[in-house]
Amino acid sequence: MTSKLLLSILLIITLPITSTSMMMSSARLAGQRVVVTGAGRGIGRALALICSREGANVAILSRTQSELEETASLAASNSKDDDCPSMSLHVADVTNVSEVEDTIATILKKWGGIDILINNAGTSQKPKGTLETLSAYDLRTLLDLNVVGVHIVTSAVLRQSMLPTKNGKIINIGSRAGKVGYPSNSHYCASKFALEGMTAALAEELRDKGIQVNSYAPGLVNTRSFPKPEGRKGVRSAESIEDGFFTVLEGGVTGHYLHADELDEAREKGLEDSAALKPIGEAIFSP
Repeated sequence: MTSKLLLSILLIITLPITSTSMMMSSARLAGQRVVVTGAGRGIGRALALICSREGANVAILSRTQSELEETASLAASNSKDDDCPSMSLHVADVTNVSEVEDTIATILKKWGGIDILINNAGTSQKPKGTLETLSAYDLRTLLDLNVVGVHIVTSAVLRQSMLPTKNGKIINIGSRAGKVGYPSNSHYCASKFALEGMTAALAEELRDKGIQVNSYAPGLVNTRSFPKPEGRKGVRSAESIEDGFFTVLEGGVTGHYLHADELDEAREKGLEDSAALKPIGEAIFSP
């Protein structure tokens, strides 16, 4: 048998296998293990569905079992094929240390590691008003969920998984209110400015440990917690935040921030999506 004939036979045998392998790995998050907090509805649910559709095993956290079940049902119905990735449901309050520690331990027993953490759980300011009319109790309550909860979940994931493996990506869901002060929203702005500071500091702490930490602000998204008027300029559906999410996730940077509006602006100018990623300290927005 000549060498040319042998080479032709080998190509015929191997090409279909290579093609099949490429098709199987086409999902952007195939095999990744993702944790999403506040995944029972809104932005958290949308991100969980995006990750599941792209091949990830997704652990979803919420305080409400029925909302988690609805998210899981949507994931199954939206699956690209019958081989739907695993979605693990966990009722947990992110402000409760013992609940979070136990939940992360349970996830690790099942999957062995966590590759991506999305800190989405949070709430808006209620009531709104000028600072002198607001109570310190309301401020503490808001900070507990929007900032302390992020600390509790991130700490558990780092200690139990990412630091030992020296691998992982953390995305904190931010807001323009973490960069710009809005009247009658001093408590919410305080919580989001604090989250940006935590993100920037944590990125520096983990820079040499194989872990990326970034912030993503999806813009004006119409959700139950943050209802926006129909037809208002710039208002997005929760499902429309995918491009910005992957720009942050796949950007290869740490300590950076992306706002969905700036991603739109970059595209309008003919720039690459990555141009919208900025170091947290430099992300200043125009009105």
